[in-house]
Amino acid sequence: MSSFKEIPNNLLELDLSAFSKDDVKCIQDLGYKQRLCYRWFRYERSREPGHDQFVIYSGARGKTPYASYRIERHSDALYSLSSQRTGKNIATGRTIQSVIKHLPDDFFYSR
Repeated sequence: MSSFKEIPNNLLELDLSAFSKDDVKCIQDLGYKQRLCYRWFRYERSREPGHDQFVIYSGARGKTPYASYRIERHSDALYSLSSQRTGKNIATGRTIQSVIKHLPDDFFYSR
């Protein structure tokens, strides 16, 4: 029976924080749907070790304020959705679709 001290020190930690191609396509599809509703859409991606995130923006064409949210993927492969303005966590899930469905109405409609 092996103990903790006998584990080799050449093991690498598996980092699952990078978005997959399907995740990127999901964000692009969200933008396409927004443009079909005559709204502008923009996203920015930033990568750091153990952390990958999209900041998504949406707004109407006019003087109404825009909405901004952050979708993050962490090293344990969990996704989270939070408000870019307040930093408040809105949803956490195992798939990007499960957190996108929690986007508030101000992302889709202007008040």
